[in-house]
Amino acid sequence: MTMKKEQVECNSVGVNLEGVPETLLWPLWNRAAEQKRKDRLIDDPMSADLAERIDYDFEASFGKPSAGHAVRARVMDDELKAWLEKNPGGTVISLGEGLDTQFWRVDNGTMRWISVDVAESIEVRKQLLPSEERMESISSSALDDLWLQTVPQGSKAFIVMAGVLMYFTEEEVRELLYRIADHFRDSLMMFDVIPLWFSRKSIRGMKITKTYTAPVMPWGLNYGEYGWFDEIHPRCRLKRKMTYSDPFPDRMRPYSWLLKFPWIVNRLAPGIVLMSID
Repeated sequence: MTMKKEQVECNSVGVNLEGVPETLLWPLWNRAAEQKRKDRLIDDPMSADLAERIDYDFEASFGKPSAGHAVRARVMDDELKAWLEKNPGGTVISLGEGLDTQFWRVDNGTMRWISVDVAESIEVRKQLLPSEERMESISSSALDDLWLQTVPQGSKAFIVMAGVLMYFTEEEVRELLYRIADHFRDSLMMFDVIPLWFSRKSIRGMKITKTYTAPVMPWGLNYGEYGWFDEIHPRCRLKRKMTYSDPFPDRMRPYSWLLKFPWIVNRLAPGIVLMSID
């Protein structure tokens, strides 16, 4: 994949972000590093190019690259590609998209894409990523109704929320999922979930490296308690769940070895969730 002319090609670009918006650089770093591997899970040269152009010390903030974000991207890409095969002109809504390049990884040439994020993150997207005729950007919190108003009540869509829900409270998560389920029909939504221990660690102050402390993540849910999702809305059901080691265990060692024990999975494992809306 080649970068489009609208993008700055050579000069380093400064990105001045902090708090939750700064976390958009974290998965970018790991997706970019994935491109150097022969066994890479995703083909994402755009992310590699972005990481090269952005003037930011990724390793000082986030440490050595890890596979988790690449696993998440691959699993969500695969599910979305399968949905687009059945709905080639369908609408995809990516909440809290940051600098994800998923549009270009899954683009079938006919889908409609709505990217939703807070203003500072949208500005970074506009600065660094090419514009697309079928892509609309909305400066809005996922918790606001502004983005919902862009699609009619009862619409069919695929809603992606990668690295988003953990930054809200439990009540905010419940309300957001309810409003999505109440607004859409015959749709899917996909997101990741951190366990309670991880949420609590972030509340105490979780240093990723000497120079970077992760933002507080108020909401977590243990893997063994995902039945919680079935109680959100009468038309909303948990369709599929997995730990990060389930799809590609060889890339998640030694983590995948620990998850042979069910009690560890149910209490300690982060997960990826696919939910259906009837």
